[in-house]
Amino acid sequence: MFFSVLVPVYNAEPFLKDCMDSVLRQSEQDFEIILVNDGSVDGGGMICDRYRALHAGKIKVLHQPNRGLISARRAGINAAEGEYCIFLDADDTLEPDALAVIRETIAREQADIVVFNYYNRYEPEFTTAVAEAVFADNTVFRGEAEKKPVYTEMIGSWRLNNLCTKAIRSPLVKQDDTPYEEYAANPHTEDLLQSLYPVTHAETIVYRSVPLYNYRRIQQSISTRVLPGKIDKQFNDAVMNRLRAYMTLWGMDTPEQLERFHARKINGLITLFWQHYRAADGDEEKRAMMDYPWGTHLDAEDLKYATSAALPRMRRIQLDAILHHKKHKLDWIARIGEIRMRASHGE
Repeated sequence: MFFSVLVPVYNAEPFLKDCMDSVLRQSEQDFEIILVNDGSVDGGGMICDRYRALHAGKIKVLHQPNRGLISARRAGINAAEGEYCIFLDADDTLEPDALAVIRETIAREQADIVVFNYYNRYEPEFTTAVAEAVFADNTVFRGEAEKKPVYTEMIGSWRLNNLCTKAIRSPLVKQDDTPYEEYAANPHTEDLLQSLYPVTHAETIVYRSVPLYNYRRIQQSISTRVLPGKIDKQFNDAVMNRLRAYMTLWGMDTPEQLERFHARKINGLITLFWQHYRAADGDEEKRAMMDYPWGTHLDAEDLKYATSAALPRMRRIQLDAILHHKKHKLDWIARIGEIRMRASHGE
């Protein structure tokens, strides 16, 4: 068996049929599907069992109490019998020739990992956009020296985080000795976490710019309630610390790469602040967002790089206003941002 398609399922009843059918209709049919029902309280578990009954020998179903996305993915990996693992979220779909393109790429380059592009499918607008390619199509990275651009991208941006845009040789995920139980309570940035070991130990990685995956993007407003515990999880400092440790393992903890890493952390903090601040309803909620201890997510090394050239001047101004609770300046920056957004839409 060549592919194991791993699908964690949690309360995905409205989308699961489309997800499953997109796999079953692949032009490449040498695969198994492993559905991990992670304690769904809707009809998702029954849909899993129905598909298993209709496609005996092709589909496995694992039922477990709700333990979170990391646990569900690891359970699927442990049960996988295919040579390569494909990761598919239950509300997303694969393009009809996705597995065929991946298999051809593996055969041609003897790839351990194939990273591929994707479509963003926005709802309820029902519009589609292709994600910007990270590298040229069919770019091959062999050995540690050639993998440096992959490491650089993982250090400085989120664009190679997604586990769902990677086909990975099964031993690379099965032999991963990361203590996932220590991270299981927080699913944020788990894609990056689960990508670090296989990318590090892969001999050959191939990038395909062709979009093979469909991300369902459902537009939802962020909650206006200030939930400090939720914000804490959205940072997931533990995963960023893990990435920082891998930088040393890769020999990438140079001043230039550290600048990129810390700029990524700071930009993430600023972006998260604005998501919550713009959603706040009135001065009281805005004040609560300003009073949140944002600075606790930056260590001394982060602050050392807060004035570096890797961080644009306007971002440095924003960071200063956030850390020092300068409401008037933040409101001024927010108004400028709204004006620019309206102008970009021709308003």
